[in-house]
Order: sequence, then structure tokens, then C-alpha cells
Amino acid sequence: MNDFAGYNKVYGEFFNKETGPARTTVAVHQLPYPHLVVEIKVMAYRPL
Repeated sequence: MNDFAGYNKVYGEFFNKETGPARTTVAVHQLPYPHLVVEIKVMAYRPL
């Protein structure tokens, strides 16, 4: 969470804050795997 301001800055460079994709932010250091640096949550759409 110490890098959240930088994370928001980079996010804003690539995505419009009002119409950009949804995002989830978690404190990775609180997850049960101590060597993780980032967690990414994705959702994909595949037309039939």
C-alpha cells in the first residue's frame, strides 16, 4: 500500500479514470504467500 500513489499515477496514464476498467487493490503483503509482489485480477469475455 506504500506504492498506491504511484500505482494510481501509472493507472491514470493508461486508463481514463471515469471509463477505465474496474480494478481491485489489495495489500499483497497480507496474503498468505510472502514472496508475492503483485496480485492481478482479470475477467475475460469470449463470445460464443
